[in-house]
Parts: sequence; C-alpha cells; structure tokens
Amino acid sequence: MSLRRKRARRTWAGAAVVAAAVLVMSSATAAQGADPMALCNAATPEGALEYTQNAEGWPQPLPNGQGDVYLYYEGATGYNCAVTVSNSGYADVGLRRSDGAGGANWKTGNGTSGAAIVQAKNVCVDVSGAAGDRSNTWFGTNCGA
Repeated sequence: MSLRRKRARRTWAGAAVVAAAVLVMSSATAAQGADPMALCNAATPEGALEYTQNAEGWPQPLPNGQGDVYLYYEGATGYNCAVTVSNSGYADVGLRRSDGAGGANWKTGNGTSGAAIVQAKNVCVDVSGAAGDRSNTWFGTNCGA
C-alpha cells in the first residue's frame, strides 16, 4: 500500500472520530442548555401562544439537585405548560387538570422532558416531574384566573 493511501485512511479515520465526538458533545450541550419556555412556545396547540413568564412560585427543584420542573401559564387561553430539565440524563413531566377533566399529558426525554400542555382556565393543575432517580408531584397548583 502506498504512503499516500495510508495517510488518506488515517485522515478519514481521524475525521470520523472528531465528527463522532462533536455529535456526542453537542447532544449533551443541547440538553443542558435547553430553554423550557422555548419548548412550551414551540409546542402550543394554538401555534401563536406565547408563554412569557413562569407560573407563580415556579420553577421547582427536584430532590438532590437532580433537575428543575418549570410551569408556565398563558392567561388569555388558560393553557399550562410544564417541562423538566434534568442534570442527570433522564427526564419526564406530567401535567393534568386537578379536576380530572381532559386527561393527563406526559412527556419523557433525555436531558429535557419535552413540553406537556393542558388547558385549565380557572382550574388548578397537578404537575409531576422526574430527573434521574428523583421525582416530585405538586397537587392543586397554579389555579389560574
């Protein structure tokens, strides 16, 4: 095998290793730098809703610093949106109306749960979030006007 071919193979092999490392690092960074409000705005069923602030008292931390659960409320329509951001990989979030109407919305993911959305104008919501092996549930919160 010629010296030129050996160099070309080493160059391609090196490029493949670098590309794989960049993909792995960018995946972790994307999850760590997730913007929960942007996830909620991108997932709104109305397409034009804009969550601009956390619901009162949110975000809430999960035990042992495993992550945070975010809850947003859009007053004009009564939509609530919840997202869990994990510091340890796995994340999930659940959101439902406290009155039991309309069912629950659950999302899971790696690093960020995704946006769980329910409409609950003038109704409290129950929020459950998990990150790694830690979870918490908040009942009867954000009883939006």
